[in-house]
Amino acid sequence: MGGAKRPYVFKASFRILSCFISGRTGPCTRRSDGYDRGKGGSAVYLARVRFQKDYHFILRETYAQSGVLKSRDLVDLGEDPRACIHYPGGNGYYFDPALEETLREKGVEFTSQDLEDIFVPYLKPRIQRIIRAFENRRSRPAGTGCRPEGPAARDRVHIFDARRLYYLRFGRVDSGELGLKHWKFLNIFLCKSRDEIESVIEAMEYRLPPREYAAYVYASLGVPLFFSEPMRDYPSALDREKLDGLIIRELCRLNGDESYFLGVERPAESGLHPYLTKYAWLYFDSDFPAQTLAGVFGFETRCKPPAPPSRSMRLERAYEIFGISAQRFARMSKRELTCIYRRKAKKMHPDQGGVHEDFLELSEAYEALLATMK
Repeated sequence: MGGAKRPYVFKASFRILSCFISGRTGPCTRRSDGYDRGKGGSAVYLARVRFQKDYHFILRETYAQSGVLKSRDLVDLGEDPRACIHYPGGNGYYFDPALEETLREKGVEFTSQDLEDIFVPYLKPRIQRIIRAFENRRSRPAGTGCRPEGPAARDRVHIFDARRLYYLRFGRVDSGELGLKHWKFLNIFLCKSRDEIESVIEAMEYRLPPREYAAYVYASLGVPLFFSEPMRDYPSALDREKLDGLIIRELCRLNGDESYFLGVERPAESGLHPYLTKYAWLYFDSDFPAQTLAGVFGFETRCKPPAPPSRSMRLERAYEIFGISAQRFARMSKRELTCIYRRKAKKMHPDQGGVHEDFLELSEAYEALLATMK
């Protein structure tokens, strides 16, 4: 929109209208659905990368080189990508012109809408609601710009990606290995580099309840396949030492899987890759929730009431950890409780410099309070 030095300012509603006029549908972005990039094209996405004790947000580009999808760093946005967004008034917003200029200097092909879609989660909530209200009314396109597509392309989706997405969508450990790769929801991974896929999955993992961490890793690594039915769907009843050994073995096996790291440059000698280290602490810092008989036979899903915490905690202590009173908790919704938990978890997480025991106590308090809600 306009010259390189002119920022683009517009109403959120006009942004949506422009998507209709241009014929673009869905989320109106190349990144979010993985389709709107032609053969040999590239895509810009936002990755969250750890720098010592802090996390930085980096704009990266997926590009094709000799038939392999790779990624490269474009711009380090620092700890808060919202610093790139400016609000002149009303529902208008624009991005720092220096950001666009830097991308052009690096030879990146992009449109204003590509950037807008990347930064939608960081816009003011009021503007997000306007954008999403219009997007929800649009239908999905009949065709896409991504090639190849269909079952043949989905067969190249890595099984670890397929298992993770299956659990994140359905909350079940029985992924049905035989037909898993033929499901259309795997299209989200097409035309994405390994790093971009990890960024997409990480964004979904933020919504995963802490009580499901261990089950998520258990299912994602395919460990249920080492046990017979129906006990494979009842991990809390399995030998934990055997489970621990299988988790470590499968993480190490995946760490040496060249097909998983396709397009990723790795040192000749390196330990567990950062893509995989988080799954080690997600599993070993968590426990499987107690299950009912219905869970053994696969009838229990995350729609059921949460299981009680593995260790008892007095409600008074849970109130103290969350900084709330019993009276306030009685009036609180599950959504409000979860918002407080996530806000505190971000500050107390060991990766952010927090104390490991304090983080576990926070998670235990959250489970205790959540279990008392009807």
